[in-house]
Amino acid sequence: MKVAFKSLVAAAAFLAVSGAANAASQTLTTSGNIEGGSPNGAWSLHDLSGSGTLEFSSLLISALNTAKVTLAKVDPADLQITTASTTSSSGVVTTRFTSAKAAAPVTSITGDYNETSGILTVEQVATAGGATQTTIKNGATDGPGFLSISNIKVDLLTKKVYADVSGANGVGTQLGYHLWTYTTLEGPTTFSVPTERVEQTISATNTIKGLFASTAAMDLIDQALNLNTIGRNSLNTVNDPTKGGGAGFGTIVSKISVIATPVPEPSTYALMGVGLVGLGLMARRRRAS
Repeated sequence: MKVAFKSLVAAAAFLAVSGAANAASQTLTTSGNIEGGSPNGAWSLHDLSGSGTLEFSSLLISALNTAKVTLAKVDPADLQITTASTTSSSGVVTTRFTSAKAAAPVTSITGDYNETSGILTVEQVATAGGATQTTIKNGATDGPGFLSISNIKVDLLTKKVYADVSGANGVGTQLGYHLWTYTTLEGPTTFSVPTERVEQTISATNTIKGLFASTAAMDLIDQALNLNTIGRNSLNTVNDPTKGGGAGFGTIVSKISVIATPVPEPSTYALMGVGLVGLGLMARRRRAS
């Protein structure tokens, strides 16, 4: 198949689900399937799988170390961290993060598919789980507090990233909170349905770069973790587009796979029915003779 699928939205390139000729928004989940027409016949899209991995920027890693933050996963996400330890002349061992990633399984993709043109435009990708950051009051360090970020949803139309957040110090729980706005997305966001009518697995990778928070979101993080002046200054550096190559809080790398199965047209089912009836009549004649 000579079709280039270069981003997470390509995983939904067979989202042929609208019953009308014009574009209509549809959502595919991991446990469901959707069907609809296209210029070259009907398709069924199913078995959505994959993950969205938030890789923390080096500036964020530095800020976490400054505030003495600990990390824990929020199921069903997988938290991948690396650390390094140093020992002072007095024998005190200090452990610091060197990298951190939170890989969350993809739960759904939403997009507009136009049956007239056979082109899909993906609008949203949602994941489940995430990570919790915790600060413990210890002398002049930050805390106590915590902030849990989970169930991230990326809106490709507005470049906004939403999440369910819960935190200490009066933050509470806020669902679908606008946490970040991203700067760039690598890869196209529209694709054409291919012509080959054979079942196929589509796998794709997409990278979103430059996650930056609004003033309100920065205040929420500050409040939840109860940051001191040093911690706040470090966090402000993370959110500065002129620092760290414009990485902000980090990048989101999504890897998604779906299975697309061609659906027989009604006329095909009719011919199959005629064929089965014919076989039945032949069997009856043979038994009668």
